[in-house]
Amino acid sequence: MKTLNLTSTIEHKHEGLPRFICIPMKKVDPWKLTGTTAVDLAINGVHVGRRSLKRWDGRNCWWMDLSNEVCRKANVETGDYVQLSLRIASDELPVELSELIERNADARRRWEKLTPGQQRMLREEIVAGKQSGTRARRAARALQS
Repeated sequence: MKTLNLTSTIEHKHEGLPRFICIPMKKVDPWKLTGTTAVDLAINGVHVGRRSLKRWDGRNCWWMDLSNEVCRKANVETGDYVQLSLRIASDELPVELSELIERNADARRRWEKLTPGQQRMLREEIVAGKQSGTRARRAARALQS
């Protein structure tokens, strides 16, 4: 799917909450999104990884939070104008999760009982693991009793 390139501002509304970026609805319209979607994000040319792009109807935009770690990696602060590059991330299951679902009937039943949003959140938690062992442990912890 097409990459979106645009400029936005890093915002921060409350000390206890992460910083965030808003993206006007019209910029995201070509993707025809219906709900929260995982995207690969680069800020000022620095790839910062997968983020969840969420709809914010009250502000008529899509938004994503930016952890302190992401802001440090991209060397950005609240108020900075930034160049964003977004691409819809793959929704394929990590190998470790896919294999667990294939070989373990209980895990497969638990997976199938999850809502699409719960499945997306679990997939994102697992895919965030840097090592295969970490991803396998996360999958097993989530889907095995």
